[in-house]
Amino acid sequence: MRARKQDFAACHFILLDDLGTKISMELLGDLKPSWLLETSPGNMQAGILFKEPITDAATVDALLAAIIDAGLCDPGASGPAARWARLPIGVNGKPKYRVDGKPFVCRLVEWAPERRYTGDEVAQLLKLDLKKPQGKPKAAAQNRRTGGDYNAAYTPSAAENPVIAALKAEGLYKRSLGSGKHDITCPWVQEHTDSQDTGAAYFEPDAAHPVGGFCCQHSHRDTYHVGELLRYLDVDFASARNRPCITVTPGGLHAAVDAAERVLADSGKYYEAGGLIATIGKDPETGDPKIVPANASTLTLELSRLAEWTVETQNGPRPTDPPPKHIKALHELQTFKYLPALTGFARQPYFREDGGQLITEAGHDPASGRFGVFAAERYRLPEPTLAAAKEALALMKGLLSEFHFASEQDRAVALAAMLTAAVRPTLPLAPAFHVQASTPGSGKTYLCELIGLFAGPAPNQKVTYPASAEEASKMMLAVLMPGPAVVEFDDMDSDWKPFSAIKRVLTASVSSDRILGLSKTATVSTRTLFLASGNNVGPVRDLLRRVLTIRLEPQVQSPATLQYQGSPVDRLRRNRERYVAAALTIIRAWQAADSPRAGSRIASYGAAWADYCQHPLVWLGVADPVATIIAQLANDSDSEALGRLMTVWAKTFGEKPVTVRKLKSAATLNEDLFDAVSEFPVTQSDGINPSKMGWFLKKNSGRIVDGRKFQRVDAADRTAWALVPAGQVAALPPSPPSATPLQAAGAEDELDLELVAFSF
Repeated sequence: MRARKQDFAACHFILLDDLGTKISMELLGDLKPSWLLETSPGNMQAGILFKEPITDAATVDALLAAIIDAGLCDPGASGPAARWARLPIGVNGKPKYRVDGKPFVCRLVEWAPERRYTGDEVAQLLKLDLKKPQGKPKAAAQNRRTGGDYNAAYTPSAAENPVIAALKAEGLYKRSLGSGKHDITCPWVQEHTDSQDTGAAYFEPDAAHPVGGFCCQHSHRDTYHVGELLRYLDVDFASARNRPCITVTPGGLHAAVDAAERVLADSGKYYEAGGLIATIGKDPETGDPKIVPANASTLTLELSRLAEWTVETQNGPRPTDPPPKHIKALHELQTFKYLPALTGFARQPYFREDGGQLITEAGHDPASGRFGVFAAERYRLPEPTLAAAKEALALMKGLLSEFHFASEQDRAVALAAMLTAAVRPTLPLAPAFHVQASTPGSGKTYLCELIGLFAGPAPNQKVTYPASAEEASKMMLAVLMPGPAVVEFDDMDSDWKPFSAIKRVLTASVSSDRILGLSKTATVSTRTLFLASGNNVGPVRDLLRRVLTIRLEPQVQSPATLQYQGSPVDRLRRNRERYVAAALTIIRAWQAADSPRAGSRIASYGAAWADYCQHPLVWLGVADPVATIIAQLANDSDSEALGRLMTVWAKTFGEKPVTVRKLKSAATLNEDLFDAVSEFPVTQSDGINPSKMGWFLKKNSGRIVDGRKFQRVDAADRTAWALVPAGQVAALPPSPPSATPLQAAGAEDELDLELVAFSF
C-alpha cells in the first residue's frame, strides 16, 4: 500500500519538525505537544494529536499550509499524505550524527497522549491565519524563524526536497536508492503498455543537473524530462533547486557573511584549517589527500552554486552574484562559527588523544578534527595480547633484516620511527629521524621510503633542507599547509642547521606564520613525520635533542652494489595494512598490559610519543631508542668546542670578569685563545667581532660544560663575563666610585665601547 492523496481517509495528528535547532520552541506559545521525540542531537519532532480525526482533506491542507506559512515547519510537510512520524526505537543514519560508529538512536523526551486538540484550537494557540490564501510552498520564499539563531539574511533550504515532498503528496514516491536517486512511479504510467509501472527515477540536483533529473524506463523516456515532471508537480525551478537564499541588504554585511559561512559548512565540502577556509583535494600524481585553501575566486564560484543570492530593490528582491566585498570579508575572517575544524588526515586507524581510543571509522572526526582516508575493513587487529605483540614485532623486524645497522641501538631507533609513522596524527609532538651513513649507496633513502610507508601509501614528499632562517620559515608553512604524511630532506649535504622554524615544527603541535602576499596569518599542524638522510651529516646544537639518528654501516667497499633480496619496500607496499596493523597491535597490547613504562626520559617527547613509540618497544625487550638522543647530547661537538674555550679561558683569566674588548685584545697575543674562539662564528678579518662575541656569550650563558659555566656580570658602567664553577655566582668587579659613565668609557680595559653601542 502507498500513501496516496486520493486514498486519504482521516488525519489523526500533525507533526512539527526541527524544533530546538531550526525552529525555536518558544514559537509554540501555549500549545503543549502530545509528544516530543529527539531525532538528532538537540533536534525535536513534535506530535499534536487531534481530539477527533479530521476527515476533510481540504481542512488538513489549509491547516498544514498555515503552519508552514508561519515558519513552524518546512514545505515538505504539505499535503495530508506527505509526512511520516519517527518512532522512539528508530535511528538517524546520517554519518554526521554517528558516535563511535553507531547511529543516533531516537529518544522519546515527552509523552502526553492526553493532550489533544481540535483543528481550530491548534490554529488559535499557534496564532495561524486559516483565511489567508495558501499556495504551494516555495523553498526559496519560506520564512523560517530560528529563535536565537535567527539571521535576516539567511533562508535555509527545505529540510525535504520540495520535489520529493510533492511526489509523496501525489502518491508517486516509492523509496530512496541512495546518492540522491529515488525510485518513483512515473506520472504518465497510464501511457505505458498495459499501464505497467516499469520503473522511473528522480535525481536530486547536482553540479551537472541544477534542477535535478528524471528518467522513465518506458519507451517514452525521451518524451518526458525533469521539466515536464516539475510542471506536472507544480514545482517551479527555484524550489526544485532547493538551495538556501542569502539576501544582501545595506547594513547587513555581517549577516550575509555569516550566512555564507553557514552555506559552506552545510555543503559538507568546506572546513576551517588553521584560520583558512579550505576543502579536501587530491594530489593528481600520488592520489594523496591534501588540504586546499580556497581563494576569493573559488569562494565566489562555490557560493554562487550553493545558494541563491538576492538583493533588495524597490521592486522587490532581484537575483545577484555574491558581492566581492562580502567574499573578501569572508575570505579574511580569522575565526569561524559554523565551519568544522580540519586539523589534518589520518591514513589509517588512529588513536584519539583523550583516552587513547582507537578510531576505525573513516571520514571527519569532530572531536580531533582529523579526516580519515582509509578502508577500515582492511586493517585486521588481533586481540591485544603479549603474544600478538611479539608476533607483530617479529613481522616488523623482518622488514629490517637486510639493512646494515651500525648497532642494535640503531635498529631500535628504526623500529621507533616505524611506530612514530604509524601513529603520527595522534602525537602532538614527535622527533624527526635522520638516517646517516659514511658512504653513498648504503640504503639511507631506501630505509626512509620504508619508514614513510607506515605513515601513508603515497611517496614521501621530498624537499631540500633550507639554507637560511627566512627560507626555512617560508618553506615550513608552504610544505605543511596541505597536510602531508611525510616530509623528507633527502640526501643532505650539510648538517641540520637549527633554524627557528625547524625547531618549532619539532617541538610544537602547530606553527603559525604570515601568508606570503596576504595580511593574514595561517596556522598549520605539525603532525607530519620528518625524515632525512645524508653521508656524515646530522643534527647539531639545539636539534640534537629533537632528531634521532639511525646509522647504517655496510661492511663492504662499494655499498651501492648491495641488493635487498627480500624487497622489503615492495613487500610493505603490497601489504601495508597488515604491517600498520602490526604497529597498532604493539601499542594496544602495551596499553592492555597496564602501560608499563621503562627507559630514559627526554623533556620534549616524554609524554605521548614515549607512550606510543618508546615504552612499548622497551616492554618487548628492544633497546631504548631514547638512548640515542642521550648519546648525541653527550657527544655534542659544540659542547666539546665550548669546553676547549673554557679551558683556555680559565688559563688566561681564571675567574676574573672580562669584557669582550679585553677578550679581543688578549686573543691577539694568545694564539690558543684565538684558536678556541675561532671555532665559533664570531671572527672577522681583523679578529674577533665584539657584537657577535657578546651575543655568543649571552646565548651560552649558564650552559654547564665539564662543571663550569659562563656568567654575565653587570655593573653600573660595564658588562663583563666570568667563567665560574656550576652553582657559583660571580662577584661584581670593583668600580671607581667617582667615575662617571663617560670617564669609565675612557678606560678601554674596563668597558667595551662597541658592545655598549649594541646593547642599548
